[in-house]
Amino acid sequence: MEKLTVITEKESVARDIVSVLGGFTKNDKGFFESDRYLIAWAVGHIVGLPAPEEIDPQYKRWTLQSLPILPQRFELKPLEGMGERLKLMDSLFNRPDVRGIVNACDAGREGELIFREIIEFTGTDKPVFRLWLQSMTAESIREGFNNLLPGEKFNGLAAAAWSRSEADWLVGMNATRAVTKRLQTKKSPGVWSAGRVQTPTLALLVDHEFRILEFEPRGYWQVLATFQASDHAYTSIWYDPAWKGDPEKGEKEDRIFDQAAAESILAEVQGQPCLASETRKPERESAPLLFDLTSLQREANRRFGYSARRTLQSAQRLYEGHKVLTYPRTDSKHLPEDYLGHVNMVLQSYSAVHPYQPFAGRLLSQGLLNRERIFDNSKISDHFAIIPTGKIPDHLEGDDARIFDLVMRRFLSAFYPQAVWNKVERNTCAGAQNFRARSRTLQVPGWREVYGSDENGEERLPPLVPGSDAVEGVTVQPLEYSLKEDVTRPPGRITEGRLLGMMERAGKDLEDEELSEAMKDKGLGTPATRADIIENLISKGYVQRLREGIKPTTKGIRLIDFLHRIDSTGLASAELTGEWEKHLREVEHGKMERSAFMEGISEFTAGVVEKIKGFEYDTLYQKDPPVGVCPFNPQVPVVEFFWGYRCQDGGDNNGGKCPHPGCPSESRFIVWKEISGRYIDRKTVGRLLERKKTPPFRGLSIMEAVNFRRL
Repeated sequence: MEKLTVITEKESVARDIVSVLGGFTKNDKGFFESDRYLIAWAVGHIVGLPAPEEIDPQYKRWTLQSLPILPQRFELKPLEGMGERLKLMDSLFNRPDVRGIVNACDAGREGELIFREIIEFTGTDKPVFRLWLQSMTAESIREGFNNLLPGEKFNGLAAAAWSRSEADWLVGMNATRAVTKRLQTKKSPGVWSAGRVQTPTLALLVDHEFRILEFEPRGYWQVLATFQASDHAYTSIWYDPAWKGDPEKGEKEDRIFDQAAAESILAEVQGQPCLASETRKPERESAPLLFDLTSLQREANRRFGYSARRTLQSAQRLYEGHKVLTYPRTDSKHLPEDYLGHVNMVLQSYSAVHPYQPFAGRLLSQGLLNRERIFDNSKISDHFAIIPTGKIPDHLEGDDARIFDLVMRRFLSAFYPQAVWNKVERNTCAGAQNFRARSRTLQVPGWREVYGSDENGEERLPPLVPGSDAVEGVTVQPLEYSLKEDVTRPPGRITEGRLLGMMERAGKDLEDEELSEAMKDKGLGTPATRADIIENLISKGYVQRLREGIKPTTKGIRLIDFLHRIDSTGLASAELTGEWEKHLREVEHGKMERSAFMEGISEFTAGVVEKIKGFEYDTLYQKDPPVGVCPFNPQVPVVEFFWGYRCQDGGDNNGGKCPHPGCPSESRFIVWKEISGRYIDRKTVGRLLERKKTPPFRGLSIMEAVNFRRL
């Protein structure tokens, strides 16, 4: 009887298939066999692209002269320790009783590549079929094997997968070697890694870090007032209705940056008659869409502080091991239009399961809302949203219990009615000055009922006139006026959840869910790769994970600053890399030839290498004005160089000492760009030179105020 050879991405999936289909025996050589199937497994990628020195021995030594390396064709090679596994697969492909091969690797770009690499390396020409699973339940596996798809249907996905792999090789290998040869020194040994996706991701963090480093706190004042209405007292804050300021500098309509002006307003309102007006309006809030992987990772980071990788690992266990979630590596928040029956089946399964039974029961009895928004074939490519499979978990704990609960509640709430907030805005005029009070309280829980009372809004503001939603000219009595002094605060660190959102939208920091959907085709990486990109940046010493978010290291900042200064911004551009990701989608869907994509990548790589090879250190900071003047000689400017800041002409040839007349002969003025782990930026050094001290630096182990001679 003719058989099919089935290749899975990992052994656990092979065992699941064996368990569902039944009738298998285990062969000592490492595969399963039945009267219909042979099942073997990979261990992720077992074939890969060669290193440059494996293409040509001349590349073993890293030199600028050998760059760029642009192979005309890539020859695949077995990864270390995988030779025997490949021989086994080759023998299973070529058995005379095998009529075809089934790709049962993960249903996505990377799974397709893992399988295609094996087929390409072994050279088999037998027909290929595709097992495309949305979940790992027994029913889904049986249905998938009963409806195997022709392998050629996924040639576009394979073309995109090959293109992504080769593009990452070309950009990564060439840029890493070029940057390393130019920046590697005794002070900074090791490899300076650069890549098509990791470097623009790092640039997002570095650009934000400069906003934090350059921030200078500004004192401001607010005028507070307490008024007595007919049946309640309320607090308001003065504001300027005609305000036009710069929020980037911490300016807001209720902040006064001149103490005398604040005191003048405080004096002016004393004894003035006070009239209040008010509007009360309902504000409707739609239920959030279902989870894709990125939104699940962001929510888990926001609620539990989980890293992207930690959430993905849990979701993968819930999919493969517990079989209670659908395929997690998806970029869709929607369901197929014919999936209503499955949704009702899931609700029926959980209608008696604590703590979900009241919500599932309500949906079954009252019907599902938001159907047109959720069931939408036009917003689904390879996989639909992450939802429960309907299988009741036997026992979940820790991360898996938390992630499953997130998905379950998001699934239930998506079909609930809108939440309704009561939004109140009250304006009180004290003479010519305006004071404002606002409140937003939950009036109708709607979909928020599924989550309980984790967000009920602000303290309720009772009506100025009971029963009226809009009133004007109501007399109130002033009880107290006061000044509150405060200072502006630096931007907060980018959390991992926020970074995932920025990667998804190619650097655009958007919170609007519908706008985010429109940007997805131009994101950095894919849902399946973003967690690894972040972890790679950490392992390579470019960023560090802190309690409050992710911070680039001095090495990471230097790399991005260097690329900007040599005008190689393309390598660090989120927008440009997002365009490459869009082109990969076009390759996948047959809208762009793979050869055209690779030609563009090769040209881009050659341009990056040329910029890195061609720069001169002396020109990096030529266009920048001095950061200040020498503390020993005010006639001598202090300028920036790659490792720090020093007197002009105080270079390495004279040991960094000032060569100018009037400077003490032993003086050596240098501020290094890293002090106790903190990157020292231009503005900080400028303030230091001007004021002879700095504010306390968070994270420094020494020096709250810096003395020039100690530098």
